[in-house]
Amino acid sequence: MPESAELHTPESKRRAKLTRAPGLGIRAGLLVGLSAGLLAGLLACDAPGQDPRPNVVLIVLDTTRADILSAYGYPKPTSPNLAKIAEEGVLFRQAMSTDFWTLPAHASLFTGQYPTRHQATSETNRLDDRVTTLAEYLNEAGYRTRAYVSNAWIGAERGFGQGFETYVETWQSAPGDYESDRAAIAGARDWVEARAKKDEPFFLFLNLNSAHMPYSPDVSTLVELSPQPMPIERTRKLRRIKGMWAHLGGEYALEDLDFEILENLYAAEVAMVDQLVGKLIRTLETSEVLDETLLIVTADHGENLGEHGMVDHLLSMYDTTIRIPLILRHPGTFPAGEERDELVSLVDLVPTVLEICGLKRDADEFAGRSLASAEPPGHEFVVAENGRPINGIDLMRKSFPDFDTQSIDHRMKMLRTRQHKLIWYDDDRIELYDLAADPGETHDLAEENPELARELLQKLEDWADTQGTPIQTKPLEITDPATQERLRALGYIE
Repeated sequence: MPESAELHTPESKRRAKLTRAPGLGIRAGLLVGLSAGLLAGLLACDAPGQDPRPNVVLIVLDTTRADILSAYGYPKPTSPNLAKIAEEGVLFRQAMSTDFWTLPAHASLFTGQYPTRHQATSETNRLDDRVTTLAEYLNEAGYRTRAYVSNAWIGAERGFGQGFETYVETWQSAPGDYESDRAAIAGARDWVEARAKKDEPFFLFLNLNSAHMPYSPDVSTLVELSPQPMPIERTRKLRRIKGMWAHLGGEYALEDLDFEILENLYAAEVAMVDQLVGKLIRTLETSEVLDETLLIVTADHGENLGEHGMVDHLLSMYDTTIRIPLILRHPGTFPAGEERDELVSLVDLVPTVLEICGLKRDADEFAGRSLASAEPPGHEFVVAENGRPINGIDLMRKSFPDFDTQSIDHRMKMLRTRQHKLIWYDDDRIELYDLAADPGETHDLAEENPELARELLQKLEDWADTQGTPIQTKPLEITDPATQERLRALGYIE
């Protein structure tokens, strides 16, 4: 199919990232320019006799919770291809996102920063071009960069094309999420085959969105995974659910059987994405570049399947939406078949890639730590954040005028340690969970254990004080008709 929405980053824009005043460091909150150490690393990478740098392939399985994958213990074979990658690399069991929806999480993935710093949130709807992205770091170091994207939230108009020579938004020309993902994989395979014949390393990014609501897997995959009969008409209705807002507004109610059917539909969609990923892996193998490639498979966030009475993923700081899969394969760095239990985050991926690619950096430039370090880099705690859900508030006002939007009009933060989780709302409500005793997060301990709640809240406040001055990002309105239509189909706007 013809490629759509190709973005070619102007040379002047890319070079500007290297020429900004050195005094404006990340710690000062502007997130612009490169440190002297990183610049030296970039130049050193081109030194004669340097060992070839690895290619980088980063795959985001949009809306994929870790425990839906057979690689993470799900009883149905939803991810045999990912399981094979895990057998040849390292699987992280305690990887967390920085938010429960696409745009902020991808911004953290690309910048190594939390939403507080990069300010790509539900209040801005964009990634500011003063932020330096992974694609820009790699492109400046001589990598050829290309992306295939199936989710409109991370379109080039929202700033996510920074650093990519070509940014293909397959969602613009494909009729649905799965067709968009198929087009992305097809384009990526062709590009890998072409790049394998070149001497320059490449960075390939893919966002695959098939697992997002509405769940509409093909019948053969659904029956193969879940052969037990399901009520036909009930299943048809559940396949049409776009997201959580209509459920929140009382348009429909869901029972235990509905959640079971939704899980079956969701699992089938995850399996279909796994099959697509397998095709790309085989192309990397046949092109003889797989072992020369740092392969990363992760997700931006998870999904609710009835937990806490919720569907979709918005307004949820529970592990169903925050805990994500993370698998890395690079034979020179990660032992095959390794499983690691330390607490890690999406913010760790930029420093990890830069270290493996030989690009020196200052540890203070990123919120994360390299996962390739000799010592396990697990965090004492990780954080997730969400701004006011302005798009959802607008949708509820238009579609459900009797709904009290004050009940959802708040900012949220989460602090998670290995054992405990604190969820904070800006109206001063808090929730507290013991994840070891209560992994389903059903028993709120905030009133029973106020001392622990205060201790974790203080950690969260202290952490916030270290984040510096955020970028002042002007909000981007959703005016493009194609973007509006796609986000409407996904249930985000009215």
